[in-house]
Amino acid sequence: MNHKKIHNEQGFSIIEMVVAVTVMLIVTASVFSLVKSSLTVTTANYELTDAQQNLRTAQEFINRDLMNAGDGLKSMTYIPVKTTFVENYLAKFPIVDGAMPSGVTNLGILTTDNDVATGTVVPTVPATPPVVITVRPNTDRQTILQLDHNPSNIAIAIAAGSVDSSGKVVTLPAGTDMTKFNVGEIYFLTSSKGGTFAAITSINAGLKQLSFDNGDFCGLNVIGSGGLINNISALGTLPMALQRMRIIQYYIDSNMLLMRRVFGDIGAAFRDSVIAEHVVSVQFVYSLGLDSGGNPVQPTTQLTTPAQQVAISQVEVNVTVETPHRLSMGNRSLLSSSTSTSLRNMQFRQALQPTASPSP
Repeated sequence: MNHKKIHNEQGFSIIEMVVAVTVMLIVTASVFSLVKSSLTVTTANYELTDAQQNLRTAQEFINRDLMNAGDGLKSMTYIPVKTTFVENYLAKFPIVDGAMPSGVTNLGILTTDNDVATGTVVPTVPATPPVVITVRPNTDRQTILQLDHNPSNIAIAIAAGSVDSSGKVVTLPAGTDMTKFNVGEIYFLTSSKGGTFAAITSINAGLKQLSFDNGDFCGLNVIGSGGLINNISALGTLPMALQRMRIIQYYIDSNMLLMRRVFGDIGAAFRDSVIAEHVVSVQFVYSLGLDSGGNPVQPTTQLTTPAQQVAISQVEVNVTVETPHRLSMGNRSLLSSSTSTSLRNMQFRQALQPTASPSP
């Protein structure tokens, strides 16, 4: 049998190899380009969705509290608190009411702080090392009063003559469950004259007594003949009621977190909650109804007089957030929204703003 051996050592030429590699590189680059575009679109959608969620959450919380502003303050027109408390915690420039004693501010249902200055510090609970929180510059702070609707809230009637001469110790009715109270909690004491906020400094369960001495953490309490509890109770001659009323404040901190601080919560002077992240700005505009001639009053970004407090009908809330990361041209995308909320308790006068002339 004749075997013929074939020798064929012919392969690809250099040109063929170059062409094949070039085609492969083009195809691979196209695939990677498509994958990169897909990842970019997916990331952008995720980032924008996250920003939209922060925007919706911020608007929902703020507007819900605005709708309930003044709840539980029907016919309440006089709420004296220390001006230093307002300046330290709520607004750098409280509304000046010439009828109020020196060092006392008549707290409104809404307290505004427009375009906060750089370096404005938010007081916090003492910690080691100290924690310093500042408000994001050129943003607004908004403070809202409303009743605490927690089922555990109490409403205790306090008889005339239950306040000692210093206006510091308040004796509650026999049978009061004193375990419901904690040192540091802030309560709202009201009478036919008005209401004020005070913080518990000590508790005597046996005598059913709460003390509201000077030196509380927030600096609310004032004792003596000119003290705030003595003011509201007309030196103990008026009956009072005690319950929790919330002072709710919204602000953006230096880390662009929208914070909700609640004074008058259970077990603490105040509590902070993070409502939304990556918040660039919150601004408020106040509609003031009609003037004496029936013409619309120009809206304002800052309430500066008691008359303006009385006239509030609506609040426009403008919120701007940004995406967590840079998306396009090295920049973060910004999303903004505006809503307008009617202050129903104000419009129907179920809750009144403070007036300059309180009367027993």
